[in-house]
Amino acid sequence: MTSPYHHGDLKSTLLAYALEQMEGAGLDGLSMREMAKAVGVSHTAAYRHFADKQALLDAMAEQGFEALRQASREAVAAAQGSPDRLLASGLAYVQFGRQHPRQLAHMFGAAARATAPPGLRAVAADLFNDLQTLVAEGQQHGSFRAGAPRALAHACWAMVHGLALLQGGHLLGPPPGVGAEIGSPTAAPLSPDHAASQQTRAALEVLMQGLLEPRQLRPTS
Repeated sequence: MTSPYHHGDLKSTLLAYALEQMEGAGLDGLSMREMAKAVGVSHTAAYRHFADKQALLDAMAEQGFEALRQASREAVAAAQGSPDRLLASGLAYVQFGRQHPRQLAHMFGAAARATAPPGLRAVAADLFNDLQTLVAEGQQHGSFRAGAPRALAHACWAMVHGLALLQGGHLLGPPPGVGAEIGSPTAAPLSPDHAASQQTRAALEVLMQGLLEPRQLRPTS
């Protein structure tokens, strides 16, 4: 039997529980009633926050976009210069997808629904707008090549999102030479997360070379 409503923030509790289940066994067979029971409240209390399971799923997607956007913005704030700021944003995006693969897939699937709520669509659009702004700022500073910022941002997004999905699904093996710190053959093997980060950086460096204004191109060895 469930206990009475007693959580200080039941909405956040339900979202956290649902996210944990999504990244584990999945939510397909889990009802609102079962989720309410699992966190120790009545299903009536849960329905005070979410009209139905779809409303909960939409809120999970919106929360995911907000978390991804915040991670990207923090990474950008810590970087200096247009190329490094864009690279930092991409690294944060891929790391999020690697750590939360099912959530990332759910976020975009939910936002693409014809019946997606306006708030979810808006926060998804904000994520892309941040990327487009980084590209436009790089062009203004003479770092990135000329062209429609939206088109260049689409190219960046496609590669970063693809990397996030591939790494999140463990569909990419380690790149050649990754296994220990470069230049230190006797060092211990890299952790899976460190190796994946190196793989991401190597791939995004290729993207950045294509995006740089010709006079900014870095020499290749």
